[in-house]
Amino acid sequence: MKIVALIFIIIWVFLLAVREKINLKVYFGAFGILRTKIGLNVIDKLGKYKFWRKIGYISIPICVLLGGYALFNIINMSIKLISGELPKSAGKPIIFLFGSVIPILPGIIALTIAITAHELFHGVIARSFNINVKSSGILLMLGFPLGFFVELDEKFKTTEKKVRAAIASAGPMANLILCVISLPLMYLSYSIPSEIVVIKTYEPASKYLKSGDIILRINDYNIKSIADFKNFAKEIKPNKVYRIEVLRGNKVISYNIKSSNEGKLGLLVSPSGSLAFLINTLYWSYLFNLLLALFNLLPAFPLDGFYVFSSIPEIFKSIRLYKFGNFLEVIVNEKTLRSISLLIWWIILGAIIYSMW
Repeated sequence: MKIVALIFIIIWVFLLAVREKINLKVYFGAFGILRTKIGLNVIDKLGKYKFWRKIGYISIPICVLLGGYALFNIINMSIKLISGELPKSAGKPIIFLFGSVIPILPGIIALTIAITAHELFHGVIARSFNINVKSSGILLMLGFPLGFFVELDEKFKTTEKKVRAAIASAGPMANLILCVISLPLMYLSYSIPSEIVVIKTYEPASKYLKSGDIILRINDYNIKSIADFKNFAKEIKPNKVYRIEVLRGNKVISYNIKSSNEGKLGLLVSPSGSLAFLINTLYWSYLFNLLLALFNLLPAFPLDGFYVFSSIPEIFKSIRLYKFGNFLEVIVNEKTLRSISLLIWWIILGAIIYSMW
């Protein structure tokens, strides 16, 4: 991991040296935006199919509901953060959790997939409405590509609100689709045969087992996958003796371990090698796609949710509910949404500052 990090830092130093020639915009010394034409042909080819418009329009009501949930959730979490119901760490930006809570490589891969899919779908839906994509590009952090982005033509700002909402909804919908795909794939991965390795032990297992032990059998139940272990763990009774057979080095050892009063053996386990990496990547892909979708659907400028919510009155008018549309226009308009935007950004900034205090 250190070698990989060093390679990307060397790449970053090189990019910084030639940033004027390659049109690299650098922010805070560690982040960069590299504008290119990469992927524009793919976006053009995909965007020529007009069925994308229907997908964009169908996405709007789904995104309105999710945006409302996201707004309620961020207010609720902020109240709980201040009241002490949530730990301060809950307000920290995700970037600060890499390396501690979030494993670095699986986390970066999952985040890259989420950002790239989000931006790619914005571009495809925009092209289906004949709005050009001026440029594409790569988001970088110390030389590591964080994701792909698209820059839309100025026409996006002047097109009708319903079209803007369809384009804005595309990114979060892409994330929701990936979120729905990632979760079942992760659970299916639990059944893949693998060595089950002890990562950490607690009472009562800590007296007998060590990190690195491979669990072979519990009583007469063979442990061949993480699903096997989880299924057996559900059946553990309080204060009952279990015979656990492990492979330690080249030696098979058996221990009789009495479960705790809570019905626990005190074991933290993981599948070995590449399977653990796959499960980690799928888990963080599920979580990042969900969080990215919800965050972007907040009705705060310049997030996608701002354009989605500002289109609501126009959408009701387009289905001939003129009176209701006019009523909503008094409540949900750009002036109101910009005030809400300010409130949301202050809540987010306040939560971050409070979590660091």
